[in-house]
Amino acid sequence: MSEEDRSRLYAWFREQLDERRAEYMMSCLAPAPLSDLVTKEHLERVLSAAFSEFALNLSDQRDADRKEVADQREADRKQFADEREADRQEARKRHRWLVGIAVVLALEIVAAEAGWLQPLTDLLAAAF
Repeated sequence: MSEEDRSRLYAWFREQLDERRAEYMMSCLAPAPLSDLVTKEHLERVLSAAFSEFALNLSDQRDADRKEVADQREADRKQFADEREADRQEARKRHRWLVGIAVVLALEIVAAEAGWLQPLTDLLAAAF
């Protein structure tokens, strides 16, 4: 139906009915020739193809996300293992330092109680 035919039909509807009903009748007509309208089958084919492509892309993205998460977990494990080893080494250093301090204090106590090693006590007192 051409635009001219649509205009004539609208004018006829307005003559036979009121404007509101004429508008309603025109809204019930297809806005374009029926050959230009999409059929249900065509729409289903297009949507099916689009959905299949979307599902494939979604699957690829999910696989990529899983690989990324696995890689990040492995990197985190390595980082945490390195940090734990650094913490252990630091704890060993502190332990050795505390043992050394305890030995020095024990020697100072023994020297003070026994009265011997006075020169060593004086030397240690001067050092700290």
